[in-house]
Amino acid sequence: MSLILDRIKAIIFDLDDTLYDCSGTLVLKSKKLIAKIISKAIKCSETEALKLQLELEGRLGPKADISHEIAKQYNLPEDFCEEISDTINTLEIDDVTLFPDAMASIDELKRIGYKLFLVTFGNRDIQEKKIKFLGLERAFDKIIITENPLGKEKCFREILTEYDLEPEHVLCVGDKIKDEIEVGEKLGMHTALMKHGRHYNFHKSEIAEDASYTFITKISDLLKGDEN
Repeated sequence: MSLILDRIKAIIFDLDDTLYDCSGTLVLKSKKLIAKIISKAIKCSETEALKLQLELEGRLGPKADISHEIAKQYNLPEDFCEEISDTINTLEIDDVTLFPDAMASIDELKRIGYKLFLVTFGNRDIQEKKIKFLGLERAFDKIIITENPLGKEKCFREILTEYDLEPEHVLCVGDKIKDEIEVGEKLGMHTALMKHGRHYNFHKSEIAEDASYTFITKISDLLKGDEN
């Protein structure tokens, strides 16, 4: 039996850690680059600086502003955070690839007839680079990039209105329990949680045994047993 219910007409996908391994590539790469800045600022090794970032994220969560936490902890000047921000915003998108089954699954979902949407949060220039590099520009009926950390609900409502969709006819797929999954459920959508990445790992202890969302480990899980 397919994980997609018969009444589903459209699927909204997240990007980072849903369609490709963001935590294991770009996030790790940025942390290693930032470690160089931290090591100079607080006089430690780059290995220790990387460990410090990981420890703070493990305690405060993946949405925490780690650079400001370190600046506050070590009484560092504002230009420390600015240098880190510049480093993140100029990160080269040159070593990311879609999960092996992602594009084939997207193509099959399109063939079957689902409306497909991509809604992603982040710096617009960086997210656009990722989308282009991953070859996703034409893979979806609509792509929305929001720079508002609380903006996905607005994006989801926009899709419902523009495409005349009822929430119960939409499946939302993502890795962030505290973001797209909770927003999707609030709006009355079906949801599928990708068991991958730093956001999932941080919040997975909060998942109830009777959680209403479906769990997947890869996009092709949505198609298991589909005979369309």
